[in-house]
Amino acid sequence: MTDFPERPELPLTNRRRVLVGIGAAMALAQVYAAWRIAPGVTGEGDAEAWRLLWIWLGAIGWSAVAALCLVRQADLPDVATAAMLVAIPAHAAFAFSAALDARGTEAEYDLVSAIFLGVTAGALTALIVWGLAMLIARALRLPASRD
Repeated sequence: MTDFPERPELPLTNRRRVLVGIGAAMALAQVYAAWRIAPGVTGEGDAEAWRLLWIWLGAIGWSAVAALCLVRQADLPDVATAAMLVAIPAHAAFAFSAALDARGTEAEYDLVSAIFLGVTAGALTALIVWGLAMLIARALRLPASRD
């Protein structure tokens, strides 16, 4: 059995608690916004590629900031995990909300497939968010690894 050495935990100071709270609030706000926005931009005759692109690019920036707020230790795996925790639920909520809104119309889509599409898009977006968050972490000189 592999034995993993204990990593030192940074104390959860008041400042860190606030940052984690802000990151969690940002993640929840993003899921709520995705749920509310999706029907208006994806319904019959409403889907415009440029609008969806701007929403997606905004979600990447928002997710990167939220991921950095959630990370108590700016270690590479932690940033990746935070990016996934922030990006995937919002994309799943967006796709599911759009599919629910399209029920009973010609644009109706299978709900399970919509959730799968949303989770997949969220996971792929999380990779971009991870890269952006790491770029920001390096620019701000946050520790990016245990070295």
